[in-house]
Amino acid sequence: MPFKRIMYRLRRARLARLLGSLGEGSEIIRPEMLTGGQRVFVGQRVYIRAHARIECVDTPPYHGTIRIGDRTTAQFYFHCGAASEVTIGNDVLIAGRVYISDHDHAWPGAEGELVTAPVSIGDGCWLGEGCAILKGVHLGPGCVVGANAVVTRSAPAGSMLVGVPARIVKRYDEKAGRWLSCDPQAELEDQRAGTRP
Repeated sequence: MPFKRIMYRLRRARLARLLGSLGEGSEIIRPEMLTGGQRVFVGQRVYIRAHARIECVDTPPYHGTIRIGDRTTAQFYFHCGAASEVTIGNDVLIAGRVYISDHDHAWPGAEGELVTAPVSIGDGCWLGEGCAILKGVHLGPGCVVGANAVVTRSAPAGSMLVGVPARIVKRYDEKAGRWLSCDPQAELEDQRAGTRP
């Protein structure tokens, strides 16, 4: 058996012992931090590149859970933290240095006190480089989040979000088969340029 295949199997067996579940063909390459791994559930054919930080807070009263759906990929330095629940759907594309968290620190407040609200990322979302998805956010299927955006509010399916704090700038129109602007001024400019009916 080739050396690389042996190393892959050993790495996978070690990772499977650390996690709540690890689906067939899934891999997390050299994570920098993996805490509360028994509360991390990974679907099939998930690929997370090196230097990920995956944390489930498991100190009472917090018992975080992270669920990652099938065929989801995350690039270098992905950071996901859960003190309540983070759910990432199927076929989600996560760029480098993306941060997803369902909690932040109460301030002012007692040391270690957290404010939590579950987070969910719908199937087929695309999270751009360096963006942050914060507590209480629910993104519907097919959302696109621009690079370095900070998402503090939920968005329906097929929304494009940019900025700090992120706002919806376009929605995907199934009938038209393209993204249409949510900004009336931009719509008028699109019509003048002939890019919108």
